[in-house]
Amino acid sequence: MVANPSANSWVGSYILWCLVVLLPSSTQAQYRFTQWTAESGLPQSSVRGMVQTPDGYLWVATLNGLARFDGVRFQVYDKSNTPGITSSRFMAMVPGPGDELWLVSEDHNIIRVHSGQFSPVGESHGVLPHSVNAVTADHGRVWVLSDTHVAEWNRSTEQFERADFSTNDLQFHSLRWYGTGFWAQRDRRLICFNRGRLLNFMMPRGADATRITGVVVNAQDAGWVGTSDGRLARLSDKPGRLTREAQSFALHGLSKTEDWRVEIIPPRFERRIHLPIDGVDHLLQLTAIQADDEDNIWVGTEGQGLYRIQRQQSKVLSKAQGLASDNTYPVLHARSGEIWAGSWPDGVSEIRDGVVVHTFSTAQGIPGLVTSLFEDQAGVLWIGTHGGIRTLVNGRVTNPAIDLQGQSAAQVIHQAPDGAMLFGTGDGLTVTRDHVNHQLTVKDGLTTNDVRVILTDRKGDLWIGGYGGLTRLHGTQITRWTEKDGLPSDNIRSILEDFLGFIWVGTYDGGIGWFRNGKWIIFNKRKGLFDNGAFQILEDARSRFWISSNRGIYRVDRAQLAGVADGKETMITYVAYGRADGMVSVECNGGLWPAGAKDEEGRLWFPTQVGIAIIDPQKVSVISSPPRVVVEDTRIDGQLQHPAKTITLKPAQTSVEIAYTALSLTKPEQITFRYKLNGVDKDWQEVGFRRIAYYTHLPPGRYTFQVLARNSDGVSSLNTAELKLVVVPIFYRRPWFLSTALFLVLSLLTSAWRRRVKQLKQAQMRLQNFSGQLIASQESERRRIAAELHDSLGQRLIIIHNLALFLLRSKGKVRTEEEKRATMEEISGEASAAIEETRSISYALRPFQLDRLGLTRAIRALCTTAAKASDIQLSNDLANIDDAFAEDLHIHLYRIVQEGLNNVLKHSMATTAEVKILRSDHQVTISIQDDGRGMPEKPRTPEPGEGGFGISGMRERVTLLSGSMQVESDAGIGTLVTILLPIARATHHE
Repeated sequence: MVANPSANSWVGSYILWCLVVLLPSSTQAQYRFTQWTAESGLPQSSVRGMVQTPDGYLWVATLNGLARFDGVRFQVYDKSNTPGITSSRFMAMVPGPGDELWLVSEDHNIIRVHSGQFSPVGESHGVLPHSVNAVTADHGRVWVLSDTHVAEWNRSTEQFERADFSTNDLQFHSLRWYGTGFWAQRDRRLICFNRGRLLNFMMPRGADATRITGVVVNAQDAGWVGTSDGRLARLSDKPGRLTREAQSFALHGLSKTEDWRVEIIPPRFERRIHLPIDGVDHLLQLTAIQADDEDNIWVGTEGQGLYRIQRQQSKVLSKAQGLASDNTYPVLHARSGEIWAGSWPDGVSEIRDGVVVHTFSTAQGIPGLVTSLFEDQAGVLWIGTHGGIRTLVNGRVTNPAIDLQGQSAAQVIHQAPDGAMLFGTGDGLTVTRDHVNHQLTVKDGLTTNDVRVILTDRKGDLWIGGYGGLTRLHGTQITRWTEKDGLPSDNIRSILEDFLGFIWVGTYDGGIGWFRNGKWIIFNKRKGLFDNGAFQILEDARSRFWISSNRGIYRVDRAQLAGVADGKETMITYVAYGRADGMVSVECNGGLWPAGAKDEEGRLWFPTQVGIAIIDPQKVSVISSPPRVVVEDTRIDGQLQHPAKTITLKPAQTSVEIAYTALSLTKPEQITFRYKLNGVDKDWQEVGFRRIAYYTHLPPGRYTFQVLARNSDGVSSLNTAELKLVVVPIFYRRPWFLSTALFLVLSLLTSAWRRRVKQLKQAQMRLQNFSGQLIASQESERRRIAAELHDSLGQRLIIIHNLALFLLRSKGKVRTEEEKRATMEEISGEASAAIEETRSISYALRPFQLDRLGLTRAIRALCTTAAKASDIQLSNDLANIDDAFAEDLHIHLYRIVQEGLNNVLKHSMATTAEVKILRSDHQVTISIQDDGRGMPEKPRTPEPGEGGFGISGMRERVTLLSGSMQVESDAGIGTLVTILLPIARATHHE
């Protein structure tokens, strides 16, 4: 059978810790302990089992539910929120094959967790409900104790089948330690089934079955038995001896070179270990042990919650370990190997081989508030304090005659290549040569008077930094830099010359700067740096920079900084160290020199608010395994969705929340993330420690959400976790609707186009008919005029002509005056008649009243004339519309009314009629109404049109005036013609 890695891990993780009461302080400081209880998210503080599944989650069974832990958040499963859980109080948990979990609840049911589903296993699977008392597992095989018999889970049949060794003559009981196995008695022997292994022990002397209260077996198959009188005996193949003394056993702990002991306390077989936490010895009652895949040890306890035990990356020396004071500032590595540390409120400590061997304080002549340390070429230790300068040689403190010419303390002490002593203060730089002091300030060329760090490079140049900028002294040449000249900040706190001879500066608030090719290259938080503070920069043997700040210590790779400077990389990858790595205080101290040191073994010493943090870069563990990133759950409009690879948003749903995590349990709080929603985000979104993505009002479509993680050592996920999103469009944006709508629109457009074509054809036909009628009317009018000219006017002119000839021919004949007069009167009469007929013809062509009287009075005259020429009682009510239309349009309005009256007079057979003209600001309304017989359904003329030529002509003229015309007619009631015309005073018809 192939071994199950999670089962191996679980079995191997039963490494029970030992009790070592008098551990050296150096050993205690190697580990760090983190605790979780019910107050920090654990369902309950009594742990009954722990398993890390292959996906990386840590599962913790408690007396109030099951918790899935990613190192940051607990996801709790209990009876209230998880179908399949019959009781929230769990008594044991073991791993099955793959990602399976098997749990025994307090109501004696066995629950199987498979692919995220919780299922109680009952009678259909071979065990009776409420009959399971214990469970154990080994390499994916699972056994349960059902009543007094042992059964094994058959994966192929999914049935529990009675184990071969569980014969009818044996009645098995549960081993007292949860999840370990079962025991039974046969004669004077104890049969123990421990994590898949069948063991046989002799009963101890003086013990019998009726007096046994419990049996336990550890992971190394060592067993103990307890009796009702409170005694305990070690089991073996020979009869043991019962004793009331606590028993113990040792196993390898986190380090293979150290033994840790576990106490077994009778009569309840409690396991106890002592853990030193923050300098205090804590007694823990052990219930479960789990080693994860990153070598962290997880300890479950009785009532004290869950503990994670890790190897510390840093060791801390504080007052508890003999330091003069906790608050440490300057730290110096002497050439002889000692480390010297200056503290506040007072004291200087000498440290050798990691142990404080001497302290010097005010009692020995060292004033309080130590500000700087330096070892000169002769090996003399110089000490700057707020009480002046002191030197220390062979344990003797002296007070040299150094006048700093001010009240400031020496913030940095240095020795120039020529042997001169340099003391940087808040008031400038004091140079002491041959017992003569000389003060240098900004007046002498320094960038600042507040001097805090001095370095001599391999060329012999002096670099002087402080709060105000940086100065380089090259012989007599002085070069100054400030922020305006490219420095990351004017507040310089540290200077480093790297192994290649380049100069680096650290600042209080602007990051770090690299002086290359005469220019400063800046690295700060915007480029990925952990913090803009750089109080000290130390370089290790692998060319990595270790930098202290107010937020802790962080590490960057020099090669990567060069890559960012050259544009080969975009962002800096850092590794941060803090409380999770053993620092008691993450706040490092700086501004007083030196703010950290590197010893001959490569260890780095950084001063903090609470002691000195010591890091050995060669021994710092690196989490080389990439974090496994997973999408945990999804919420749509705040509602939790069922886990699936694809999530669908309906049209009414507007927001989606995607919760993701990375499964690395060493420093989960320092894991950073970036994600991208393809189709929405153009680039990866760097979101830091945030573990939820939010999107709202996504357009309809298909999207893929991808997320990556990076652990605290800069190792990124190999694969992205993905979730597909489908945003369903609202019904009117779906393909079927769009297709249908397009079809309908095209159909409507086609119908409208056909109707419009039909209307255009009808309009063209009406226009043709009207044109034909108009031409026919013109020809008829010409014929009428011609006939009138010929028949009336022409005849009268002939008569006049003949009468005139008659007079001419009768010249010389005797005619009486009466005859002449009669002839002339006849000629005059004919001429008058001809004139009148000429006027009538002219009126038919254009009424003279329009020009003489105006439009309104001409229409009124027309109405009067029509009334006189008919028996119809014709009335009129006319508003003045003379200025409502351009003069060239007056004839059209006149003809419209004329045609309407003609229709009334000729066809209506009415007794009364009325012509009314109303005027508003923007419109003229003409109505012609009669009480006649109404209009016929069909036109009177054979030509196409509505209502005959008169009505057709009226419509054409109304259309020409941009108006509208409506005819209402009922047989026997009469006809009403309503014409609406827009006023257009300034419009001229062309």
